[in-house]
Amino acid sequence: MTDNLTCPACKATDLDVCKYDSMMVLRKDTALFSLRCPHCGASVSSVHAIPAQLREEIRFAAIEVGAGMGAGE
Repeated sequence: MTDNLTCPACKATDLDVCKYDSMMVLRKDTALFSLRCPHCGASVSSVHAIPAQLREEIRFAAIEVGAGMGAGE
């Protein structure tokens, strides 16, 4: 799965979920990402697979706040 989203307003296809404004982790491998389109400024939100390059950061944050999410793995 690609790490890019499509802007529903201007149809740009290069919105990178790794450049999110906010992220709510829903499951170990899935999150709700919110970001601004760099082309038109629209607010874009989407449930998306967590990219591999963010997983270790998220796992560490979960351990820090005691959220579980694989803390024992």
